[in-house]
Amino acid sequence: MSTQNGSGSNRPVHSVRHGRIKASVWVNPTQKGLMYNVTFARSYTDDDGNWHDSQSFGFEDLMTVAKCAFDAHTWISTQKAQNADTAEDRKDEKPNPKKGSPRQSATA
Repeated sequence: MSTQNGSGSNRPVHSVRHGRIKASVWVNPTQKGLMYNVTFARSYTDDDGNWHDSQSFGFEDLMTVAKCAFDAHTWISTQKAQNADTAEDRKDEKPNPKKGSPRQSATA
C-alpha cells in the first residue's frame, strides 16, 4: 500500500508499507535540485498493546525491507524523470538570447 502527501515540510512526501515494514520518502530542496532520502521502520506492539516503531530489523524482515527499498527507489526514479521532463519543457519555452536569426545561405 502506498500513500502520497505533498504538503508539510516535516512529513514524508511518499510512503510504502508492506506489512509491518514502512519506507518513508523525504524530499529536501538543494541548490542542485531536489534530494530524496528514505527511512525505514518496523511497527510492533508492546505487552500492553501499544504501537511503536523500531529501526531494527530481524532476519525475517529483511526481504520485506528490500521490497520497500525497491518500491521507494522506483517512486523516486519516477519523480526524478518527471522533474527532468518538466525542467526540459521550461528550458524549451525560454527564448535563447544568444541565438540569433537563422543564417541564410547565399545562392549563386
